[in-house]
Amino acid sequence: MKRLEAVRRAQEITDAVFAEIRRFVRPGLTEKQVADKIRRLIVKRGGDSKMAFTPLVCSGKRTALFHGPTSRKKIQPDDIVYIDMGARYRGYCADLTRTFFLGKPSPKLQKIYAAVLAAQKKQISLVRAGASCAAIDQKGRELLKKHNLAKYFTHSTGHGVGRKIHQRPRISGKSKEKLRAGQVITIEPGIYIKGLGGVRIEDMLVVTPDGCENLSKSAK
Repeated sequence: MKRLEAVRRAQEITDAVFAEIRRFVRPGLTEKQVADKIRRLIVKRGGDSKMAFTPLVCSGKRTALFHGPTSRKKIQPDDIVYIDMGARYRGYCADLTRTFFLGKPSPKLQKIYAAVLAAQKKQISLVRAGASCAAIDQKGRELLKKHNLAKYFTHSTGHGVGRKIHQRPRISGKSKEKLRAGQVITIEPGIYIKGLGGVRIEDMLVVTPDGCENLSKSAK
């Protein structure tokens, strides 16, 4: 099987599992119960037994943690939740992060979500062969700065994906790389505010000569 076919299939499995998990998540479940369910569903849907990475499930104020870890905290009725997950198919990885609200969302977190989504959409629009990785990263930060949020975006915008979940190119302000057609990358801006919570939205893209193909189909 060709590389891109395997990557697409890994992402299809990931999207299908996320759709099922989104219906499964409810107050009273622990983050760990959700993560365990993700593992079982990925294998059930044909993913490799070794996932791309350990699923991350964080809720409430714990969403201010960029990379978890998943805990035994119970999800509450009005929590914000983020899930970072990825299947592996025939050795190739997928990567997806979605943030969503249960019950009545915090108005402040809703505004942060809208700002992160706008930044991600702008960054995705810049992806194409020959594009500067640093410029893509910088554009997202410029938009978040208008909302006084840029200082809470504490990681790079994205990374390459293949047999490894993190590989070149790195989509960061320090990168000197330019994108090449056929590369698979993530675009995943995020905001994390201690004591409040966080939002990250991540899609996986295939770089094309004049744009990109977005492999992530899960609703935002």
